[in-house]
This record gives sequence, structure tokens and C-alpha cells, in this order.
Amino acid sequence: MAYDLKRVPEQVTERKSYQQYLDEDTVAPPAHFRDLGDDFGAAVVPVENYVSRAFYERERAMWDRTWQMVCREEHIPRTGDYQVYDIANRSFLVVRTETGAIKAFHNVCLHRGRRLRSEDGHAEQFRCPFHGFAWNVDGSSLHIPCRDEFPDLDPVSARLPEAKVATWAGWVFINPDPQAPPLEDYLAPMPVHYAPYRWDLSYVTLHVGKVLRGNWKVVQEAFMESFHSLYTHPQIMDSIDDFGCQYDSWEAYPHVNRMMVPFAAASRYVADQVDEQAVFDSRQQRGRIKDLNPYRLAPGESARAALGRLKRRELQELLGGSFDHVSDAELIDGWYYNAFPNFMFWGGFGPNMFYRFRPYEDSHELTLMEVGFTYRHREGDAKPAPPPLRILDLETRWDSVPELGMLGAVLDQDTTNMEEIQRGLKATVKPGVQLATYQESRIRAFHQTLARYVAPAAE
Repeated sequence: MAYDLKRVPEQVTERKSYQQYLDEDTVAPPAHFRDLGDDFGAAVVPVENYVSRAFYERERAMWDRTWQMVCREEHIPRTGDYQVYDIANRSFLVVRTETGAIKAFHNVCLHRGRRLRSEDGHAEQFRCPFHGFAWNVDGSSLHIPCRDEFPDLDPVSARLPEAKVATWAGWVFINPDPQAPPLEDYLAPMPVHYAPYRWDLSYVTLHVGKVLRGNWKVVQEAFMESFHSLYTHPQIMDSIDDFGCQYDSWEAYPHVNRMMVPFAAASRYVADQVDEQAVFDSRQQRGRIKDLNPYRLAPGESARAALGRLKRRELQELLGGSFDHVSDAELIDGWYYNAFPNFMFWGGFGPNMFYRFRPYEDSHELTLMEVGFTYRHREGDAKPAPPPLRILDLETRWDSVPELGMLGAVLDQDTTNMEEIQRGLKATVKPGVQLATYQESRIRAFHQTLARYVAPAAE
């Protein structure tokens, strides 16, 4: 660590905006990087949204009406390959059928209600282990034991109930609502903004989940702002400008918001203590650019310009073609979009991360947080089989997974806050959570969208 936190001022007034970073970059960014979000006011978020079991029960109406990512298409390449997706009190089977289509079925036997499958796998049929009722992988009825004792069951009524399925850029989504809007409308403007990066040519290289103490929103919201960086992640301040982040939410796109974090730039808290070479060395050490140590910046060269140039060279070697038209911001910054309710995509040409947040075992106080990495491959190359989800229990640290590298320690720092936030919200006498007008604006926008779906309290 090349700076002294004891010298950090209490309040920083010299703030550099993300747009100012874009002004200085060597290659201009896409037009949408210049778009600014709408003002969502200063509404207080009710504490009950996080701690009330009654609110959690009403919140289930949201899971029944929203698009949620389940897996990637390469998770289920063959007929009969399936993934189990559990959310709140629902369970679904997402399966590849004989026609190549992907379908999603409620993972429940229509006889006595046993779950048909408890883990991902491959099946020629879905047969209930209890009494042997069975269905084909297209959901049609295959076998009804003691058929004459079920006069009300016919081939139509005995089909497994379905949820809607759609894919975007290789990702598979489901929505239990038969009246759900098209996925691309729901995700707008993400499909357009992400088109240049060809997520369909990406594959998963790592997928790790961890059970955390805290409501799923408490956990997710820690990743919707960088306001906490100084006191939670002090080691990253020399190469990430937490005050230079841009937060965008749009009234026209209620299911999407984004965060754009300037990398290879020091926080305004410590900018007077580190030079451009120190910024570059710190960012390079964190793995964005490979095999460059030692590297000395040219006189007057910025860390951002150097990393952008070197990243272009690296991508050309890996993927072929020219990347001279791609902006510094696209190549080196940490920018990602939230897809409501519980998925985050990092952008760019990769390697990229994704996050997913779900209530764990239908608990309003436990969360399964998942972290994954995707890599881009050359067009025409075969994708390797994706790794299975590896789940860490409550006591196992993120940094026990060596493939996470330095990210593991950062995630463990975030984890230290979760349980204490949940306990504090249960203990507080305040009825609401006060959020910063700008730096926590995405959280406020998220709750405004959530309110559209949550069932009203009973009178």
C-alpha cells in the first residue's frame, strides 16, 4: 500500500466526474456512455423491506412476474440436460428438449407435490421418486401409475406447468408470468449497449456461490455503489476512483440501471499521495493486463492511456482483428448493469464477471450470492463445458477459492458488513433507511421498481 490512510481528509471537495475521465481518454467511448440517468429523488427505503418476514412473503409476487437468469445455453447443450432453479418458494426445471428448444417447468410432481429433481443433471425423463409419475423432457405426460384411479387426468391436464423462457446473448432467462413482456424489452437498453462485446461468444470459467447472513437486498445493494470503498476496501484506493463513479437509472427503463467505475485512477482521497506509475502498477497487479511487469510509463503518459493501449494489443492477440476503435473506458473500467431483480453483468470484451443474488432456502435473512467469470473466445471456436456451481457455506471464506485471486479478499471484506447490517436494521428505531442522493441512487431506483411488484399488505 503506497499511501497513508491517516492523511485521508474527512471530506473531499475536489471531485472528478466519470464524464471528465471520458473527455481525457485516447479513444472516444460509445454514445451511450455519455447518457446520464434520471433523478430519483431522496425517498427513504422502509426498514421492513429488509427485516420483515411479512414483506418477504408479499415480495414473492415479484419473483412470479419478473425475468430471471437461470444459466447459459452451454449448461444444457444436449437433449435432456437440465438445470434446477430455486427462487423463494418456487422451483423450476430448465431443460433442452428434443427439438433443441429450451423449456422451463415447475419442478413439482402433479400427484403429491414432491420435487422431481434436486440438482442439475441429465434425464431421459422426469420420473417422481415417490410413486413413479413420469414426464417426457418436453413436459408431456409419460406415465400415470394406476391410470384408472385418476379419471380427471388426461394428456393435456397432466402436462407439467410451464414458465416462459427466452435467451439473450447466450443467457437463459425464465419468467413464471404468462403475460410477461418480451425479454429484450424488459432488458432494454442492455441488448443494444452490450451488442459489440458478443456475449454469445463467451463461456463461463468459474462459478462460485456463498451463503451469507443478510436479506438478499442487503447483500445485493453492497454492490450497487462504491461509497463504501474507503472504509471497507482501503487497499484498492490507489487505482479505483470511488468518487468518480457514474450511477445511471432511467424512468423509461425500470428494470435496468448501471454503475461505471473509473479504474486506473486513484481515489480523490489519496490522489495526492500516488503518481501515475503507482496507479498503473496497482491496476496491473490486479490482473487486468497480463505479463507487463515491469512496465514504465512514458513521460506524460497516464495509467489509463497505457492500460487501454496494452489491452487493445492483448485482445488482438487473443481474439484477432483490430481494437483500435474501442475506447479506454470500455477496455479497462469496471462498468456493469443490473437486470432487475437479481442479476449483474459486467461489460466489455472480458474477462467479465457476473453476480446473482437469491434468498437462500426461502429465508428472508439468508442469501446465496454467486460470482462467475466469463471469457470471450474467437468466433468458430468450441466452448469448453462450464464448471458446476461451487457453493461455500456460511463459515467458508471467499478467499478459500484460489481462482478468485485478489477478488476473494475484497468479497470477504464486503461480507463483514452483511450480518451486521441485518442485525442493525432489526435493532434500529428508525423506520427507514436514508440513502445518499446520488451515490446510492441506484438503490433507490431499485426499490421503486420493487414496489411495482410487491403485493400490498392486507388491511
